[in-house]
Amino acid sequence: MRNSIKRLIGAALVASLCSPVSLAVDFTTVRVDNVDEFGALSKRLRYADDKTPIPLSGYSWDGSVFATIPAANADRPVEVFSTSDYQPPSSDESDWYSVLDLAACGVLTGDSDGKFHPYRTVTRAEATAMLVRTLGVAQADGADSGYTDVPASAWYASVVQTAQECGIVSPDTLFRPEALVTREEFIVMAARAMSCAGLLDLEKPAPAPLKLEDADAISAWAKTAYDSFGSLLPATILTEGQAPGADDPTYLSPYFYYAEPQKHATRLQAADLIAACIRSLPVYPTAAAREAGLDAQMPSIDGSTSTLPITQAVYNALFTNGERHPANPVTHSKSHASYERLINGEVDMLFASVYPASDILALAEEKGVTLELIPIAHDAMVFFTNKDNPATRLTSEQISNIYVDNAYGNWNQIGGPDALLYPYCRNNDSGSHAQMERHFLHGAEINETIREETTSYAMQSILTDVINAQTSDPAGYALGYSIYYYFRNTNMVLGTADRLKLLEIDGVAPTDETIADGSYPLSNNTYIVLRKDTPEDAPARRLAAFMLTEAGQRCVENAGYGALQ
Repeated sequence: MRNSIKRLIGAALVASLCSPVSLAVDFTTVRVDNVDEFGALSKRLRYADDKTPIPLSGYSWDGSVFATIPAANADRPVEVFSTSDYQPPSSDESDWYSVLDLAACGVLTGDSDGKFHPYRTVTRAEATAMLVRTLGVAQADGADSGYTDVPASAWYASVVQTAQECGIVSPDTLFRPEALVTREEFIVMAARAMSCAGLLDLEKPAPAPLKLEDADAISAWAKTAYDSFGSLLPATILTEGQAPGADDPTYLSPYFYYAEPQKHATRLQAADLIAACIRSLPVYPTAAAREAGLDAQMPSIDGSTSTLPITQAVYNALFTNGERHPANPVTHSKSHASYERLINGEVDMLFASVYPASDILALAEEKGVTLELIPIAHDAMVFFTNKDNPATRLTSEQISNIYVDNAYGNWNQIGGPDALLYPYCRNNDSGSHAQMERHFLHGAEINETIREETTSYAMQSILTDVINAQTSDPAGYALGYSIYYYFRNTNMVLGTADRLKLLEIDGVAPTDETIADGSYPLSNNTYIVLRKDTPEDAPARRLAAFMLTEAGQRCVENAGYGALQ
């Protein structure tokens, strides 16, 4: 198969963040479509003219193979090849996938006998060569590396000079080519190389941080690299451990890791980190992103805490390694604050699980902004109590009496057991409070006593507050409220289903079915919220349209919400 290079994203000039050398490397993204999925992990691109492999390439699971290449090669035709076709020398003792894969891509070359020696420690010269070959940049002639101990005749002269120009190594008098590289030194060099290619932002911590038991042992100059990679760092370049008692077959304990940063890195550890970078750093648009017109630009997104899984599902559907997309917000600002940011023009759109509160509507009117709400999922407001509470239902009137008038002190006053009633509420700038305004308050406020004594200031804390409020002497049970799908999804983390139960409202229990058909009285929707004046061709409008497609509704379901379709 032979295809001409297709530009997807404009070439980005990536200046070195770690070296004063002024040279920068200009990378661009290319794609080849309609590739057989068989052996997808081994699919790579290579230049069709001389069959040189492109290490920073890989399959995107949608019939495309992508690559990140120096822009100087943008006019060269590319074709697909499979690294699984590579046959290592018969003398090679290694069967490690990362080693063989990188050997097929020309990153590892082995010794004169063709052996890769995966457990041998890595010298500075070898580490530099691996990373320069990974970038696939044209190498300098090696005549003037700037180091007094790197003669022009040395095999590593060209890669050392190139590495300095690309910011992988820093200028100095001595390079010490035969010195062994420590783990933290190689991690820093790899981070600089990936930054040079535009695949890693050294000023932005990874979306999934890695907890290291000996993080304090990492040198100050290496901490940024560790933070940027986060959980991407393969276990082989760390030291794995278990908590005391792990030898007991009934004891379940997660693994934990030590950096041991001053240990010397092996060739296998270096290969595994490079392979992890190739696999997990590039952010390439999927076919869904291209069809939706979101491959080149995504809208800036915010929203309520409960809708963050929707944002995450969207990025994972539209991009490979979507969690590392530069526009991925990683967190949401909560309902009230996100509405304010939209009104003030700080973001393009929201995923909102609640209708805007009265003060938000007043702020929008004051600013001359009209909000447009587009339903994308089913959801509902729910009320819950301790699972041991025999009570099973409430009426809408009772809820209003509880929260506006603090009318009942015992569950037996509303058809429940003889037990004290502890009503919990949310803070006024929460999305859950906006639901209370919409369904029950009708212009009134939450009772002052309840607000002063039992306000929960986070979506998660109202669940734990209600759990912990149960008393036995005297008997008492709490009452709280939240959003249905947040309540259900949080069970996977907090195990709330073992401690809490949902109550029927006006005789109807909240379920997927009763919420979808509207028979549950507190049913509502989750929305995309835009400013009404958002242009028709804006990325936010394109994403709103995507969310109503089959692929978009799969994102809704993958996030744990009820799809409209």
